[in-house]
Amino acid sequence: MNQSPMNQQFESAQFEQQFGLKIRHKLNLGNAALASDTADRLFQARQRALSRHAATVGELSLAGLGRHFFSLGEDHWRPVAAAAALLAFLVCGDYITSIQRAAELEEVDSALLADDLPINAYLDRGFDTWLNSSGQR
Repeated sequence: MNQSPMNQQFESAQFEQQFGLKIRHKLNLGNAALASDTADRLFQARQRALSRHAATVGELSLAGLGRHFFSLGEDHWRPVAAAAALLAFLVCGDYITSIQRAAELEEVDSALLADDLPINAYLDRGFDTWLNSSGQR
């Protein structure tokens, strides 16, 4: 059975916590047999290590920021992505349609400019009738 990455991370964190507790327990059992000066030195070393660790935790870390950013709105990204894809599709469709329309107009303009008839002939009201009748022949 495949587990989701979230479950795997949770189980990994639980395992690490249990492992740490077992180690701490074993070390505590060994502390009883230590001499008092050795125990004091270990305590001071632990305090120094903890103070250094606390100082480094306060620093800025961007290592996991991306994962947290995308997991915050995980359910909200799908509709936004779908809307963005639809918008991109509509914009591209409109752009292609406008290019095709411009090409058609360019073809008509070129045909009008290349024709031997003067421009006034196209403005004549009877020209439309003549054009339709000559096109049917």
